[in-house]
Amino acid sequence: MKLIKNNLPFVCLLFMIAVALIGCYKDTPEPHNPYDDIDYPTTPAPVDTVDPASFVALHRNIFSPRCAVPGCHDGHFEPDFRTLQSSYSTLVYHPIIKNNADSTFQFRVVPFNKEQSVLYERLTNCCFVNQDDRMPQDNIGVQLESNHISNIAAWIDNGARDIFGALPSYPNQEPNIGFYIAFDVTFPYDTVYSNTRIDGIYYNPFIIGNNTSFNLAIEVSDDSTAANMLQYNKFIMSYEPDNFSPSAPGYHEYSSIYLHNDNKDYYLATVNSGDFLTDTTVYFRFFTNDGDHQQNTQFPRDENIIQYKTFYSFYVIP
Repeated sequence: MKLIKNNLPFVCLLFMIAVALIGCYKDTPEPHNPYDDIDYPTTPAPVDTVDPASFVALHRNIFSPRCAVPGCHDGHFEPDFRTLQSSYSTLVYHPIIKNNADSTFQFRVVPFNKEQSVLYERLTNCCFVNQDDRMPQDNIGVQLESNHISNIAAWIDNGARDIFGALPSYPNQEPNIGFYIAFDVTFPYDTVYSNTRIDGIYYNPFIIGNNTSFNLAIEVSDDSTAANMLQYNKFIMSYEPDNFSPSAPGYHEYSSIYLHNDNKDYYLATVNSGDFLTDTTVYFRFFTNDGDHQQNTQFPRDENIIQYKTFYSFYVIP
């Protein structure tokens, strides 16, 4: 205490200096903040200028968020809505896999015609094949929002243009040769020979008796030519699965006639097993041409697996 008393004047001096310094510090102005000079604009957010009826907008607003969901059109099955490119290529002029009972539709999207586009039908019809099978199926029975449907309809009726605004070209693929049936030649056609297979295996040759006449009918379609306007239309037979040249052993050809039945198109020829050796397998192919391709279309083809070739064959029993 004595030390502090003896130095009291000095302590008071230090106290006054400290007070003065603090006062000076408080009076010192803050440094200039350059960010205070920025004039932040108050303009509204940019307006979306993408046409809602364009394919870009349809993919962004509908196909990607509503259809390309896990387990649906995310690459598991077509249409594939994962990208713009996959969406367009699996929609426009793309043959359908699942049709209605009347086989009304041919393509998923037909430019300029929403009524013939199965995409539009699946979005607007509650019961395309089954009850409450309207798309999208993540909201069963409830229709897609009306503005989305209107935009899809407008896109189709405006030509189903691609992301660049270009109109698609109509495809011209080779004819499609499908399922066949072999049956007797006398009405009411009670016997279906193609149902009876060697060892009961469905892809083995069907069995036919010696010197037996039978009808052979095969389903044919084309994307650009009416089925009744297809050319050539012949069944060609051979003892060899991959040789159908005129020099092939067992070579025979049968011209066919056009037949329309149950909303499907067929070509039919009458064959006699007596034209072939007994205890022998006879392979056959159907050949046709749509008039737009240089080579005839045939099925089965050389590159097909052997099961196709044996399915399209018959065995002449002794």
